[in-house]
Amino acid sequence: MVPLSDGPGIADIRAGLASAARGADASPLAQAFRAWVLGVAGPMGDLAAKAAMAFELPGGRSAWHVAIVGYAATDPRFAEAFSEMFREGVGWLGNRTWFRPHLPPTLEADGLSALGLALGVHRLLDRREAEWLGVLVVRGASAAGLSEFNRSLMVAAAHILEAPARRDLAAMLPEARVALADLGVVPADPECGQPAWRNALRYELGAGDQAQASLTLRAFDALCETNMPARLGRLEPEDVLRVLQGVERSLRLWTFEERPRTPRSPMVRWDIENEYHVQNLLWATLAPLFPDLNAEEYTPPVGHKNPRMDLTVPSLGLVIEVKFVRPGVSFAKIVEEIAADEALYRVDPKWRVLIPFVWDDSFRTEEHPKLIEGLRKLEMVHDAVVVPRPGKMAREAPTRARSGKTGAGRSPHSEAS
Repeated sequence: MVPLSDGPGIADIRAGLASAARGADASPLAQAFRAWVLGVAGPMGDLAAKAAMAFELPGGRSAWHVAIVGYAATDPRFAEAFSEMFREGVGWLGNRTWFRPHLPPTLEADGLSALGLALGVHRLLDRREAEWLGVLVVRGASAAGLSEFNRSLMVAAAHILEAPARRDLAAMLPEARVALADLGVVPADPECGQPAWRNALRYELGAGDQAQASLTLRAFDALCETNMPARLGRLEPEDVLRVLQGVERSLRLWTFEERPRTPRSPMVRWDIENEYHVQNLLWATLAPLFPDLNAEEYTPPVGHKNPRMDLTVPSLGLVIEVKFVRPGVSFAKIVEEIAADEALYRVDPKWRVLIPFVWDDSFRTEEHPKLIEGLRKLEMVHDAVVVPRPGKMAREAPTRARSGKTGAGRSPHSEAS
């Protein structure tokens, strides 16, 4: 039995991201991006004013001066004050030659500046005044060697500008997609939630990446709004266990009719006939609460075996093993099967906790305590959940035995028959 440590709390993870985003050595451009992406309006006016002044100095002009003003222009309080300077800056940049051979890229590989310029153009100019920028970000987003972060911002800039031949938003980092969708810059994609959450939890803090930390923090906060355990301030396997333990109570209102509910509707019974049905039930229960829930994930091969896990929550290192026990199958056999599966999972160190979920279709509730006790003795298992088939779902006739099936039938993810 594995004890569940407290692990990193949501507050700890968020504090780490916030600290990285505040980096004291952040450039003015990174500070402007942070102020925009996190909605911190305070420093934006000063940053834009200093950028506008520097832009007027002989020989001191830079694309990032114009980009800072572009970020500031998203705030109506600053848009009018800096509109002329921004228009002049975009015109100046448009007269330059980009992607020059044998010269290192500047704006061509600078996603932060490109996004700031695109936001400013969208707010202050007609896109036709900056067609050159659309061409630049489309080409820049496809450049070899560009970081995923810069590529994501280039792709977003291209979509803001509605640039022809722009790359699909799928080329963006999932956390960038979540953060910018939360800001209304790009359309939301529900499929990005799981990988974005996983990346946010595993974000490695490093020097000089304040902008990326700010973007990840915005995505993290957006995801926390729809993640119940995160809102409660905890992130641990115990949260998953509590939800699984509540499944039996949830079945009280499970649809299994004895007669039609309305004169024009047929009688409906959401029967649970096999392990796949149980997995679907658990997916519907857990997916809204744990964004990185995965189904049927494979572990690295172990000899000739390639173990497949029923449900996983990678951010917690957690595996949910589902078993469907039919009448006539001993619970001792179920313990043996789960023990064999656990031995395979332990080979991959990223999986630390196993929670068996057993659907007892034979309603042998008197044997459940001994089954749970046996499963708890396994090294990875913190606890187990056993749910009997509800009485209201009683079968009208004995289930016909399946020929050739005496036990689980599909190890390591067997359905006991």
